[in-house]
Amino acid sequence: MRKKGQVTMFIIAGIVIVAAVLLVIFLRGRLFVVVTPENLPDQLISIQDHIENCLKEVAPDYIERIGLQGGYLSTPEETFRSTLGIPISYLCYNQDRVPNCYNRMLTLPHMQDELSRAIQEGLQTCLDLRRLERGFSMDIGALDVDTEIGKDNVLVTANLPITLTKEQATVSEDEFFVNFDYPLGRLYDVSQEIIDIEAVYGEFDQLNYMLAKRGQYIIEKQRPYPDKLYILQHKDSNYIFQFHVQGEPL
Repeated sequence: MRKKGQVTMFIIAGIVIVAAVLLVIFLRGRLFVVVTPENLPDQLISIQDHIENCLKEVAPDYIERIGLQGGYLSTPEETFRSTLGIPISYLCYNQDRVPNCYNRMLTLPHMQDELSRAIQEGLQTCLDLRRLERGFSMDIGALDVDTEIGKDNVLVTANLPITLTKEQATVSEDEFFVNFDYPLGRLYDVSQEIIDIEAVYGEFDQLNYMLAKRGQYIIEKQRPYPDKLYILQHKDSNYIFQFHVQGEPL
């Protein structure tokens, strides 16, 4: 029995030693990659992955927030009404003694600019390119973020000139982008149609509108006195765009 136990212990010790050796080999391969001029493009791929992952970490929060806040990330005093702790913007302001309101004129370029500035600032919390600089030199230019709102997508591009050099080899890239599936542009268009009717007639019939659009949109209208709150969704998305129409207290 004693010999059998000793053999078992030797087997276990052997397994542990082999596993340790394999782990060391694996870690050396991960931590001590030999960069050559030939595999320099592979290093650029790692940098691209890092930047795109950072975009995926930062951008969705701002894209979702701008929808919840009625097209604005910055909400100055008297331009919004807070609902459940969310500053939901007025997109149409009250006019004295008349039922219709006047359009605040929210535009797509304004939303794109606000998103670009916020995402660019947010990227500073997760971008760490210098830690990827191993065995080659890296030249990094100035970061500039550009956002393009489409009907059913939001394209965020990080314009960031990067050049890697190893001996005589050089590789460069200056655009890194991620496409997010949010129907922000489509819901913005619906919001403007609602506001146009509110501004002219003072009341919007969401039921007839939804029927006319064959159920493509879900529009909820609430009446937190004296205002109106519109909550918009596309039938194929959980993304929300909501805004207030300012009313006149009696």
